[in-house]
Amino acid sequence: MPSTRKVMCVALPVILLAACSKKDSSAIAAATPAPAAAESPPKEPMTACRMVTAAEMSQILGVEVTAEPHEGTADQTECIYKPIKGLSPYVDFTVVRGDGESAMMAAGFMSQKVNGIADPYEGIGDQAYALGPALMIRTGEDLVKLIMSGVSDLPPKAKAIFDTAKPRM
Repeated sequence: MPSTRKVMCVALPVILLAACSKKDSSAIAAATPAPAAAESPPKEPMTACRMVTAAEMSQILGVEVTAEPHEGTADQTECIYKPIKGLSPYVDFTVVRGDGESAMMAAGFMSQKVNGIADPYEGIGDQAYALGPALMIRTGEDLVKLIMSGVSDLPPKAKAIFDTAKPRM
C-alpha cells in the first residue's frame, strides 16, 4: 500500500491544478469588455481643398484663384489652385499621409549625392526641403508638398499656406 506521503505528493498538485483551471464566471464577466455604446463611424480625412479653401488661398496669394480637387488614394489628397485670370500664380498643394519620414530621408540622401538638388528649408513644419519648384514639408508622419509657380515672396506665403492647413490635417 502506498504511503500517505506519496499519495499527497501526487494528489495535491493534481487537485491544485484542477482548482486553478476552474473558471470563475464572475472573473470572466468582469474581464469581458462591455459592448461600446454607439461607436461613431471613422472620421473622413479632410481633403486638400478643404484644408486651404480657394478664398484662403486667394487671400494668401493676393490674387483670386479657383481650387480644383485631384483626389488620389485614401492616403493622398491634392488641390490645384489657378488664377481666375492669367497663368500665375499657380499652387499644387498635396498631403500624403504617412510619407513624411521617408520623403525627408530621400531628400537628405539626394542632397548628399548631388550638391544643391535638395536644400534644407527652415522655419516650416518639423522638417522641410526645397527641391526645385517643390517644397516638401514633414509634419509628424505626414508629408505636405507645395509646388508653386509665379508666386512672389515665396517663404512667407508657403508658411501661410502650411499654417492654414496644419490644424485641419
